[in-house]
Amino acid sequence: MIRKTTLKQKMICVLLFFYAFTQAQDKVYADAVFNESAVDLSNNAIDSNLTTSATIRANSGVALGIGAYDGYLELLYPSTLPANTTSYLKVESEDDLLSSLIGGSLGDLLSNVVGTVLIGNQEFSVTVLDNSNIVLHTSSSAADAFGSDEARVTIDKNGDYFLALTPSGGYDRVRLTNSVGSLLGLGAERDLEVYGVFYVNEDLSCGAPSYTSFNGSGISLDLLELGNAGVTNPEYAIDGDRNTFSELGLGAVGVASQIEQTIYFDTTEDTGDTYYIEIGIDPSLLQLDIANSIEIVGQNGTDAPVFTDNLSNVLDLDLLGLLEAGETAIVEFDPATPVDRITVGLSSLVGVGLDQNIKIYDVYRAPATPTITATADDLNICTGSSTMITAEVENAKNVELRWYDASEDGNILATLNSGDAFTTPTLTEDTTYYIASAEIGCTQESPRTEVEVNVEPIPTAADISVLGNENAICSSNNVVLVPSSDIDGTFLWYFDDTKTNGITNGLEVDGVTYEIDSNGVMTITGLTETGGPYTYYVAVKNDLAGCENASGDLKVVEVNVVDGSKTVNIDSAPLISLSNLIDIFRDTDTVEVTGTVSGDVIPGEPISLAVNGNLYEGLVGADGSFSVDVDAIDLVSDIDNTLEAFLEGMLCTVSEEILVDLPDLLIDDEDLQQTFCASDFPTIADLQIDIEGIVFFDDLSAGLQLGSDTALVDGQVYFAGLLNIPTSILARVRVGVEITDVPTPTTTSAEQTFCDSDMPLVGDIQTDQTNVVFYDAASGGNAIDPSIPIENGGTYHVAAIENGCESSARLRVSTTVIQDGSSPITLTGESEKVCRGRSYTYVANADKEGYDWDILGGTITDGGTATDDFATVTWTELNNTEISVSYTDESTCSPTKMMSLGVEVISCGMVLGEEFCLKVFNEFSPNNDGFNDVFTVQCIEDYSNTIEIYNRNGNLVYKTADYQNTWKGLANVKGVLNNGDQLPSGTYYYSIQIPELERNLVGWLQLAR
Repeated sequence: MIRKTTLKQKMICVLLFFYAFTQAQDKVYADAVFNESAVDLSNNAIDSNLTTSATIRANSGVALGIGAYDGYLELLYPSTLPANTTSYLKVESEDDLLSSLIGGSLGDLLSNVVGTVLIGNQEFSVTVLDNSNIVLHTSSSAADAFGSDEARVTIDKNGDYFLALTPSGGYDRVRLTNSVGSLLGLGAERDLEVYGVFYVNEDLSCGAPSYTSFNGSGISLDLLELGNAGVTNPEYAIDGDRNTFSELGLGAVGVASQIEQTIYFDTTEDTGDTYYIEIGIDPSLLQLDIANSIEIVGQNGTDAPVFTDNLSNVLDLDLLGLLEAGETAIVEFDPATPVDRITVGLSSLVGVGLDQNIKIYDVYRAPATPTITATADDLNICTGSSTMITAEVENAKNVELRWYDASEDGNILATLNSGDAFTTPTLTEDTTYYIASAEIGCTQESPRTEVEVNVEPIPTAADISVLGNENAICSSNNVVLVPSSDIDGTFLWYFDDTKTNGITNGLEVDGVTYEIDSNGVMTITGLTETGGPYTYYVAVKNDLAGCENASGDLKVVEVNVVDGSKTVNIDSAPLISLSNLIDIFRDTDTVEVTGTVSGDVIPGEPISLAVNGNLYEGLVGADGSFSVDVDAIDLVSDIDNTLEAFLEGMLCTVSEEILVDLPDLLIDDEDLQQTFCASDFPTIADLQIDIEGIVFFDDLSAGLQLGSDTALVDGQVYFAGLLNIPTSILARVRVGVEITDVPTPTTTSAEQTFCDSDMPLVGDIQTDQTNVVFYDAASGGNAIDPSIPIENGGTYHVAAIENGCESSARLRVSTTVIQDGSSPITLTGESEKVCRGRSYTYVANADKEGYDWDILGGTITDGGTATDDFATVTWTELNNTEISVSYTDESTCSPTKMMSLGVEVISCGMVLGEEFCLKVFNEFSPNNDGFNDVFTVQCIEDYSNTIEIYNRNGNLVYKTADYQNTWKGLANVKGVLNNGDQLPSGTYYYSIQIPELERNLVGWLQLAR
């Protein structure tokens, strides 16, 4: 038998590589200091030694900026690196910034947990350049500064922090700037340690990951502070110790959220490498199908993911069984396209009252798991023999196969190439071997595949019994020799004990004919007393391994024949009913086989029955009848359901065959396909078979008995049988199942409002289906009479009914019963710090009648009529500004509605003289809502112009000529972002050149998404 070992205690992937890099990696360091300021021991950052560091100092000064300075260190590579090459910059901050920043977008929340201030305390920025051109820039003070694929804070297995920088363009230097934030006050100094920056030119780590980070969304500070959300001990997923783990947690969340951990490899994998993740999950979460909420992503640098799948698709039944038993399981996958990072993400199961978490024990890559190509003959051998076992692995270049004698640790028996045969020593008992694949020279291995070699004993003469030659046999009768053995195999007949002259079915020698049936029973016709006695030899050949009696150790069968004329007929037909069969396997010891004998028979003559290799005896009565008590199990287990009867006369024996009639399991046709309602949650116990003692199995011949509480599955076939009765005696019967699952009812609104004056009833709740029933619970519960009044704030659960079945899921409807005059009205639109002279749109409830808009301090420029649910207003005054709306809504309990909204109007923007009409509107929100989506300069279309936009670091992000009020906040200059990327929310600066007016407008603008 061959199987993969996946139990944690049976998995052995000698993971020594996690404990230490036994082979050096080809790291290329920045080897020159290009520029520096306020740096101590700067050469320590370029000495290719990650245990020595340079110190970048920063100081807030003593007063009014006096003595304040930022320190920086710019490190230069020997040559330009290609785009998407990841550099790792080892740093250590004086304040505990990095432990928060490693969480990416969770950084602000994590800083609150550990008491670190990310903005206004120690700050640092990283700039990646190609000569003087900025390729990447980010700062610890920016929101989500290290939450992208281009810039991450990572941690190695030792707990040291590295900035992982993957610019989208080529680069040759990295600049790190240390600053003191405003919160520290005067005279504060902060140091930033820099150990070096490098990239890996060639991966010699043999599949061990080097760094990890994590990220999350939708997680609250409360969950983080409780300790059951976020990622705990992320470095434990890459430390090589299979007793430690990182834990990804979401807590018992009620909203959509996600947490993910990313594991970084120094380079992309070799061709054919497979990724392995050892994972642990709470079995109770598996029952809630959390495997579909766990995603595995493979990615190369900042490129889009090339592999994405959820855990349920990479789990086989064996691995799922391990997780359900509370064990760990190692899942494997091959992204097919090279990747250098793997992300494991957990999305929340909303509404589940359990802490949602997964544990990651190990992540690594190695060659694929070996497959055994040996045949059954190679894996089943005879004692005292050896065998050759062949294994192969996909993409076998630079891969070796290692054979072990244990599932963990153990001794290595051989190291072979893929496809080479492993030769076992001489074996005398069952032996198990284990095989793993690995890159040559590496300790990382695939999971070990278990290979069992079954060693069968060589049969001896003592293992075989023969019936039919106990007495002399009449020459007028055939000789029937019935062999039997506890060894499952094929019987072979010979004329000698050296196995030189074999006897085959249909052989005729000197007028004697030999017939051998499939059970090895040999019938001989034509023997006479003159030629006797006759000696034959029989061997048994094991079906599994083909082991056969050795020469000289065959069962000797001597037959004596007497020339006598005796004609005997034996009439018997044992009939076993189903109830008899049940009783036999319950408590019946013997069954009486009866019959009659006619012909040349003398009352009192012995009669023997050969049953399942055993002999049972009786006597012929005076009336020619006989009765023989036979072991009940032997009777129904006889291999061919045929008994051989031997009548022993005074001189010789005659024989005849008796057929045993065994019952079938007969089930009514209407019970062979059964239909149930999904809402009844049917189980095995609901299957109706009118036969006492019927149980159900998951397989026709083998398989497991299914418990009575096993849920039935639509379209599944179950196998009815009787417990403890072998299927070779009583075959199981297929029973099909069809489950009617009525769709959940639907509604136009899950929250329905009623007027108290209408005296609403439960039956008034609107559903799209007419045949429904109301309940007080999502499952189970009590039915609600549709004629009773609806409760204010009540919750009702509605099931649809079709063909006598209810929907298994119920529609939840919340109800509100309101008094006249309490129906609400809404009025939305900007009301704080709106700009005088600018237009804003305000929206009321839609689809009403008789709108009446009233404006103080402004003018309606669009909408605002009796049929419009909106009004666009240009505010003209700074004080006493307000907008009001009223309407009629006959569909509600209170038809007349009114609402007012006070508006704060301010002066804003730059005006370049009334004669030129030019006005710059400093704020815009490009969120595609149709309002204020573009950066607007009034009358700019009337002039030839050039516009440049800079971020707060002075980097150019947008430039165009003859601007037409069309910019929506997208970068069109490479550098900080790629062309076409959305600029983040924040403050920017504009420069507008208008040559014909000889004017240059400069100022700030606010981009809000």
